[in-house]
Amino acid sequence: MVTEDSDFPQINKTSLTGESGVTIVKSLVENEFGWLFRPNHLEHDFGIDAYIDVITDKGQVTGKSIAIQIKTGISFFHEENEIGFVYRGEMKHLNYYLNLEVPLVIIIVNNIQRTAYWCAFEANITDKAGKSWKITIPKKQKLNKTAKMELLKHVNPITDYASQLENFWEFNKLLNSDKNRLLFRVSKEDVVNKNCDFILKGLERIQSTSDLILNLKGSVDISFDDYDNDQRELDEIPEVKRWISKIFKLSNCWPYLMTMDKASGFMKLLFYVHVPITRAKDYSISYSPKDSMPFIKELFNKLNEYCEKNGLSEKTNHELTDKIVFYFTDGKIDFTNGGSLIK
Repeated sequence: MVTEDSDFPQINKTSLTGESGVTIVKSLVENEFGWLFRPNHLEHDFGIDAYIDVITDKGQVTGKSIAIQIKTGISFFHEENEIGFVYRGEMKHLNYYLNLEVPLVIIIVNNIQRTAYWCAFEANITDKAGKSWKITIPKKQKLNKTAKMELLKHVNPITDYASQLENFWEFNKLLNSDKNRLLFRVSKEDVVNKNCDFILKGLERIQSTSDLILNLKGSVDISFDDYDNDQRELDEIPEVKRWISKIFKLSNCWPYLMTMDKASGFMKLLFYVHVPITRAKDYSISYSPKDSMPFIKELFNKLNEYCEKNGLSEKTNHELTDKIVFYFTDGKIDFTNGGSLIK
C-alpha cells in the first residue's frame, strides 16, 4: 500500500504542462493540417521543440519544414495588448532563431482551454525588453484549420524539381551522346562590350556533371560572328584581342575542354594573342618557340588547377601536357630542361 511516507520518483508538474502543450499542438497539426509533427529530443532542444513537415493533400512529403517553439500555460497569456499576447524570449535564443535555415513559428498554448496561438518569428517584429526581447502574438492568429494557408506563406514555394530536371537531364544526354565539336558563337556586340558572361555560363553548364567533364574533353571550340567582312585577321582586331585576353584570365578550362587540332579556332587565337607572331605574304605564321614559353607555362598552370579541382588523374594531366607541347611547338621545346630548344 502506498502511503505518504512511501518513496517514489516524482513527476515535475512543469514538464507535464509542457508535454500537454506539445500534445495539443501535435493533434492540431496532424488532424487539422494533415502535416507531420516531429518532436525534438530534449537533449537537442536549443529553443526548438519540434518540426512540422509540410505534406500535400495527396500525402506527398515535400521536404519543406517549419521549426516551432511551444510555450504552454496560463502565464503566457497574462501580458497582452489590444492586438495580442506579449511573448518574451531569451537573448541566448535570438541568434539561433535568426540563423535557422527554416522558418520559425512561436506557439503559445492554453492547456486548460486547449487553444493555441501562433506567430512567425522575424527580426523586424521584435522589440528590446530589458535583457530580453519581445514580440506580440496576434489574438487573430489562432492555431486551427484556417491557419494552414497562412503558415504556408512563410515557406518557400513547393517546386516539382523532378519535372524541371527532365529538360536538364535530356540536354545532358544530348551533350554526352554527341561526339562532334561543341561550338560557342560569340556575337560582335559581346566582343565590343567585353561581355564574357554568356560564354562563361555556357562553359559552366557543360561542366555541371562529372560525365560531361569526362565526355567533353577536347571537344569545345569558340567562334566569332560578324567579322567575315573584316579584312584583318581576328587576332589583329583590338576589340577581339581584348575580349580574348579577358576571358582567358576568367577560367582555367581552356587546356582541358578546347579542341587542339588542325581545325581548332579558339586555341590558335589564344596563342596568337599572347605570343609575338609574324605573318608572311603567303599567310604563313612564324614565331620564336622561346617566346611561346610564358603562354604555354600558363596553360600548364591552368591545366594543373583544372585537374586538381575536378579530381582528374595524373594520366589525363600528362596526356594533355604532351598535347599542348606538340600542338603549339611541334615538340621543339624541352620543358623538362627549363624550356630549352630541342635541336
